[in-house]
Amino acid sequence: MGKRKLNHLTDLGRHLVLGFFTLIILYPISWMVMASFKRPGEYLNNLWGLPEGFQFQNYQFAWVNADLGTALFNSLVVSLSVVFLIVTLSGFAAFALGYFRFRLATAIFFMLVFTMQAPVPLMAMYVVIVKLNLSDSYMGLILPSVAAGLPLSIFIFRSFFLSVPSEIMDAARVDGCNSLQVFLRVVAPISGPAIATVSILEFVGSWNQYVLPLIVVRRADMRTLPLAIQVFFREWGQVEWVQVFAALSIGTLPIIIIYIIMQRQFIQGLTSGAVKG
Repeated sequence: MGKRKLNHLTDLGRHLVLGFFTLIILYPISWMVMASFKRPGEYLNNLWGLPEGFQFQNYQFAWVNADLGTALFNSLVVSLSVVFLIVTLSGFAAFALGYFRFRLATAIFFMLVFTMQAPVPLMAMYVVIVKLNLSDSYMGLILPSVAAGLPLSIFIFRSFFLSVPSEIMDAARVDGCNSLQVFLRVVAPISGPAIATVSILEFVGSWNQYVLPLIVVRRADMRTLPLAIQVFFREWGQVEWVQVFAALSIGTLPIIIIYIIMQRQFIQGLTSGAVKG
């Protein structure tokens, strides 16, 4: 009985800790959503309380004034392209650095680790983008983001690939698979956790990117979501806060959807693969 009580207290403590951190995470989101339904005067006078009435027109005004439809489309195109390219390129590169034995493999890997901490030379990058005529284009937003995200993604993929039992790949080679077939048929299908981690990190990073679009984009129809929200910040410090929170609530929804999708893939990657059955 004493051991059972101890287990119950331990489970209760874990649930309390998890509930506390869940509250910390969910409260700012719920506060933002509630604030987006307030009237401008009500928001200033009742900062922390619930809205007296749900002002759905805040979302309509935010959608029209910031042209959020175009901004969301641009952000989705850029973020999904960045995720696809990074997952593909870093997966192949990490497999090569982890399993192919060549003279510069270790030096290349440590160089990539070093570049994870190196600052981004914005002026030099801007000059290159302009000279290549990539300003006001999707490629001007995608390629720098891919280059910046590759080192960390290669590090994550390589760490995961090294944890895969070598017996699985040896069995595939005995069955006649070459290195490319081993990666595509054996390693990639069981890499769900690594793919989910890289996809979430890079999607969120690209979705929230502000500095790169700020220096690359000039045309209004190429603005991403962070740039579109700037229209609510006017001269002399005037800010349409309820519309800002409405736009942020709309912009947060795709990130939540991606988390849900990647969580499912993460679980499937842990429970299935080459060692199944």
